[in-house]
Amino acid sequence: MSQQLTNFLSQLATDNDLVDAFKNDKAGTMKQHDISDEHIDLVVNKKYDEIQNILGANYSIANNDIIKAYKN
Repeated sequence: MSQQLTNFLSQLATDNDLVDAFKNDKAGTMKQHDISDEHIDLVVNKKYDEIQNILGANYSIANNDIIKAYKN
């Protein structure tokens, strides 16, 4: 599990300011939160299965317009 990616996607579920920043510049916002280029690619290209594998069984993702993680 990537703690940075997990924390970032979880924060997207609750932080409207982060959602706005993410909508305006997905890669830039993720870089500011120390997300690796590999994980940025997964999110930007909506590779849901790979993201779920990284998050693990304790998290579910909402794969709408913006991917958000929720703790099970």
